[in-house]
Amino acid sequence: MKFVVVITSVLLAATINAQPPSDAALDRKVISKLSTQYRIHSKVIQHLDLTEPFQTVSRWSLVVAKQPDSESSVGDGLGNPMGAIYFCFVQREEPDCSHEIFRTNDESSTGPVYQVFATDVVFAGPEKTLPLLRTKTCGTGGATGNCGVTTFLLAYDRSADRFRAVFSNVQGRNNNEETRYIESGALLGQVIVDYPTEKAPFTYFVEVYKQAPSGKYAQILKYRGTTGYGDGNILAVIDSQMPETLRRLGLWKDGDPLPVPPRMPRGCGSLVMRKGVAWCQPRR
Repeated sequence: MKFVVVITSVLLAATINAQPPSDAALDRKVISKLSTQYRIHSKVIQHLDLTEPFQTVSRWSLVVAKQPDSESSVGDGLGNPMGAIYFCFVQREEPDCSHEIFRTNDESSTGPVYQVFATDVVFAGPEKTLPLLRTKTCGTGGATGNCGVTTFLLAYDRSADRFRAVFSNVQGRNNNEETRYIESGALLGQVIVDYPTEKAPFTYFVEVYKQAPSGKYAQILKYRGTTGYGDGNILAVIDSQMPETLRRLGLWKDGDPLPVPPRMPRGCGSLVMRKGVAWCQPRR
C-alpha cells in the first residue's frame, strides 16, 4: 500500500507541474517580448483564448497590448499622441508579435495599429460552428478624423496547427463606408462591403464576399447601388441596399418583407421601399 501511495503522489505532482501557464503568465511573456523586440512599455488590454473555440491542437491565445499614449511619438492628426497596439499570437507559450500572421494574397499588415474596434470570435456556420477570428483596427488618424479601417478574418488550419488570414479589407470611415461580417440570416458567414463612388451620380458600390472551398473569401457580387450621399436616410448604406443585395443573390423579391437591420437606428419607426432602397421612417 505504501508503494502505491508513493507512485500516486509522484504522478499527482507531475500532473500539477504539467499544468499550462496562467493567462497572467502569458501576458507577462508578451510584455517582455514587446519590450525586447520593439523597446516599448506596454499594457495588456485584451486576452483571448483561442484553444477552446477553435479546438486547436496546441494551446493558442491572442494577447493585445498597448503602449501608453504618453510614451508615443505618433499622433492622431490633431496633435494627440497615440500608443502603438500590437496583436501577439501565443502558441505553446511563445509569443509572436510580428503581425506576419495577418497576411493574405493581396493585403498584409506587419506593423502596429493605433485603434482597435473589434477582436472576437465569429461563426460562419449555424449553431456557432465554423469559427473565425475577426479583428478590426485602424492606423493613425488624419486631421478630419479619418483613418484606414482594416478588417481581417482568420481561420484555423488544423493540419498545420496555424491561423491563416482568409479575408482582409481596408476602408475609410468618414463617408459611410463599411465592412460588415454577417452573423445571422441567409448571408451568415459572408462579408458585405460598401464604399462611395468617385464620379457622379455619387452613390455607393456594394460588394459581397463568400468563403470559397479553399477557405479564402472570394467576391461573388459587385454592383453600383442607388443610395445617395446625404439623402437623409438614417439607415446604414449596407442596410438600405440590403433588399437589392438579396434580390441579386436570389434571396429576396418584391413583395417579400423588408430585411430588418441587426441594429435599427434610434428613432426609426418602420421600413419602406423608396427609389429602390430600404428607407427608415421616423417614429411618430
